This record gives sequence, C-alpha cells and structure tokens, in this order.
Amino acid sequence: MDNNKNIRVICQCLYVLNLPKQRFFWDDHRTHKLYSGRAIGLHVLAQLLQLKSYEDITEQLQAHPELGQIFGMTSVSGPQLSRETKALCTDTLQDLFYHLIGQIQERTKDGNGFSPSIGRLHLIDATDIRLPDFLGSWARCGSRKTGVRLHVRLVVADPDTVFPDKVIASTVNVREAKVSLELTLEDDVTYVMDRGYEKSEHVEKWLTDGIQFVVRVRDLLQLHPVPGTERTIPSSESAQTRILQDVDVLTNKTTKPARLVAFADETGRQYRVLTSRWDLTADEIALIYKNRWRIELFFKWVKQHLKLVKLHGSHPDGVWNQLFLSLIAFAVSLLLKLNLQTPKTQWQVLKLVRTYMYKMWEELENAVFRPPTRKSRGRQKVNGFGPSCKLPQRIILL
Repeated sequence: MDNNKNIRVICQCLYVLNLPKQRFFWDDHRTHKLYSGRAIGLHVLAQLLQLKSYEDITEQLQAHPELGQIFGMTSVSGPQLSRETKALCTDTLQDLFYHLIGQIQERTKDGNGFSPSIGRLHLIDATDIRLPDFLGSWARCGSRKTGVRLHVRLVVADPDTVFPDKVIASTVNVREAKVSLELTLEDDVTYVMDRGYEKSEHVEKWLTDGIQFVVRVRDLLQLHPVPGTERTIPSSESAQTRILQDVDVLTNKTTKPARLVAFADETGRQYRVLTSRWDLTADEIALIYKNRWRIELFFKWVKQHLKLVKLHGSHPDGVWNQLFLSLIAFAVSLLLKLNLQTPKTQWQVLKLVRTYMYKMWEELENAVFRPPTRKSRGRQKVNGFGPSCKLPQRIILL
C-alpha cells in the first residue's frame, strides 16, 4: 500500500486492488468501456460505501468527477453493471481474494494467535444467504429453502485480528461435514468446529494425520471411555466454566482414542468436545471452544456492514461473484486498518473511511489518531442521588 499522504482515500483503497484500469485478455477482448478491472473496483467501492443498488453506483460516478477520473469513465448504467457482474470470471475474483489474504498473512505472521500457550486458531463454520424462491430456484434445497452457503475458515492471528483464509461457496444442500476435510489440512494450528463438522471417520483421519482440533459432538453420539485415562478435575479457574469430565474416549467407528472434555457454561448448558490437544488443561479446551463465537461475529459483521445478506441479483454467476466481491472488500478494509496501525476496531476504521472517502489520506489519518475532545467520567452521583438511586414512589389517593 502506498504511504503517500497527498492522495485521496479512495485511491488508497483502489491501490490495494491495483485493478481499476486493468484489462483481462480473455474477459475483455470485446469490451470497450467497463473492463473487468473497472467493474471489480466499482463493486468493491460499493461494498465499502454500503451502496444498495447498481443505480447508487452510477450516481456516485455522476456526483464525484474525481471518481470518473480514477476509473477513466464518467458514466455507466445499472444494466451494464449487472451484465458485467455476471460476466466476471469467478476464478479471477478468487485469485484476487487470496492475493489480498496473502498480504494480510504477511503483515500478521508475527502474531501469537489466541495466546502464546494455545497458538493460532482456525475457526470453521458456515453461513446461509437466502435467495428469492423463484429466481433462486437453481439453489433450492427441499420445498421451502432457497439460497447459497459460505463455508469459511477464519484465522485468529491475534486477539484483535481475524480474517478468512479459505472459503468454499456452495448451495445450501451441501452439508458442513462434506467440506470439513478440505478445510483442515495444516498441522500447526488448532481447528475449532461445531457439531455440523463432527464425523467419526473425520476424527479418525485427523488423529492419524496429527491434526489438532477441538470439535463439539452431538449429545446422542455414544462415547466409550478408555479405562485408566480419566483425569482429576481441578477447581475451575473460571467462574463461568465448570468442567464435568476429562477422559480419553472411543466411538463405535474409531480405533484411535480422542480426548473428551465436558463442561457447563454460566447458564448451566452442557457441552461435549473432542480434541487432540492433550497438552492443554481442560479449562483451556473449554475456552478455545467458547471463542468459536468469533466466526459468528465475522458473519454478522460482513452481513451488516457490507450488506452481504442482500445480493444485487440472483443469477448463479452473479451470486458467486458478489460473494467474493464482498470478501475482497472485507480484506481491503482490514488492510487499511493494518496499514494505519491503530488500536481502533475494523468497524471504526471503516466508518471513518466512508466519511473521508473523497478526502486526502492525511485527513483520514488525523481523524483516526485524533484525541478525544473531552474525558468523561460518566454520570456522577450528587448528594447521594444519581442514575443508580431510585427515588421513593409517591402514591396519590383520589
């Protein structure tokens, strides 16, 4: 990313992509205006600005002449954008996404992961995106459900930085267990999965290949404790977790034992997880699984702040392309945050980027590192009265 402070914020965003005027030989040999590079840049810009339709993109070009200078065109129609979205090569978008992820990995390679003792976590889960019943009939599952599914492997580089490094897009009829082996290949990280990815054959393969994992199992799955492996349950270090059992077990379809850790959370809800991490305490295993919520927050972040929940079209090619364009926009926003080296969250940085999109980069930096105008101590009690003090109720008799 360019460190020049005298260029606009939008130029810094597009500099990451290095695509606005790029032309691909196979995709653009008959295109005269809206090259693939320009279309990708406009879509990523629309995601960063949270534009809701193709018409909003065309209005941006009309309202900001500097945007037309960057892209080398002054206008484009909504139907043109719709056609180009479907015509984009999905493999090209995938390559661009993984190229950006490679830059993020290079910047975060020195991170300690979740903690120095636990290391890096790879959280695996899937989210569904609904499509219209009629226009999305190509992605129908059953009689009522229509949509696509995004299988994601999320890297926890450090407690404040998470990003997807592997994505598999499918229709909603592809279950999680079918893609779990494709998402669990490295042996130097710990994979954290929910019940949808638990399968006895997969557990056996992970144990054989030395894959580190923590996966929740179904309540109905029969587990047989290995005699002599039950561990003493110490007093829990966390008041929010109560360890119930810690023992090696076998299933009806496995020959290699896995470690079972059963625990209850602060509400009394019980969980059973299988793991291959014998080097950690039971409390640490429980903590690893409880941090699986980070991938749920990632899905919520992308759907809310990049509007992934509602796609611009329902054509198969357009749907796959819009999914990867949203992920590319997420990678661009994270790279901006890493480049600024700010303790602000990614959402706080993205809000400022939207505000200063057509301003100079130096103005954005000043806004990011601007000290607070006042240091509030909150609402204080005066003479024993305050927000936490309730005044006595008065009863009026008529």
